[in-house]
Amino acid sequence: MVKRVRQDWLEIAREMLIKGGVEAVTVQSMSQRLGVTRGGFYGYFGSRDALLERLLKDWQEVNTRALRRIAARDRKDGETQFKELIEMWVEDEDYSPQYDSAVRDWARRSPEIARKVHKVDDERIDLIETIFRNLGFKGTEAQVRARITYYHQVGYYALAVHETRPARRRLSPTYTLILAGREFRQKSRFPSVRATTS
Repeated sequence: MVKRVRQDWLEIAREMLIKGGVEAVTVQSMSQRLGVTRGGFYGYFGSRDALLERLLKDWQEVNTRALRRIAARDRKDGETQFKELIEMWVEDEDYSPQYDSAVRDWARRSPEIARKVHKVDDERIDLIETIFRNLGFKGTEAQVRARITYYHQVGYYALAVHETRPARRRLSPTYTLILAGREFRQKSRFPSVRATTS
């Protein structure tokens, strides 16, 4: 029998959460998928609740890590930061929309999880606000632009909008113009707004 490590259990739990919701994340189902006894699980996590707590922290880290890097305090070029933010979402780079949707569905069933998700949302909005401040926006305007940008993206996933990646790339300059109030001239994998409307 192959010995499974802590990360194996976490990865299978993540997969089950995404595919079947939090109810699907059971010790028995994970053990069967991994081909091991349940005793191995308890050696790493102690309880299902402990695993779920670790899974929530994993989601926070996996889906916020790239945004933290983009909005790092030592970075001041707002245009580059905003471009990287859009590319992260369009290309699904270092960010899993499926993971985000699964955790939000879990939060709708648990007030405790909802509070923790709101805390993560607040952090992400603060990070995006930093980008807008680096673009030259101040005070309430930077805050509101950050909220609109974030709520727009969360809503995109919540509504299960299906677009091809080329279509998303084509529309990105227009979204940038509307959300950031300007068209960026930096090199990007996306066409310019003028190119998409000509």
